[in-house]
Amino acid sequence: MQWKIKFHPLVIKEDFKKLGLSQKRKIIKEIKKKLTKDPLNDGEPLKGSFKGFRKLKVSEFRVIYEVIKDRVLVLIIKIGIRKDYQVYKEFFYRLKKII
Repeated sequence: MQWKIKFHPLVIKEDFKKLGLSQKRKIIKEIKKKLTKDPLNDGEPLKGSFKGFRKLKVSEFRVIYEVIKDRVLVLIIKIGIRKDYQVYKEFFYRLKKII
């Protein structure tokens, strides 16, 4: 089964603007390679307050996403550098904006 990938508009508007072209390409390549095939096994579940969301490691970057099974959809919600857990802090604030 082929899963559809959808990027939240803030990923395009904010996250990708912080990345260089080669970084964007690398991240998109990994997303397509892993999350279109098996997003539940290729990513890891988040814990605590972020239960229900998952992460994909792409070198120093983290791709945080939600799997919507009934729509066969992977929604990418946040992409960022893991350093000092910054990506998770930014993900928390993003969730407040979109929920």
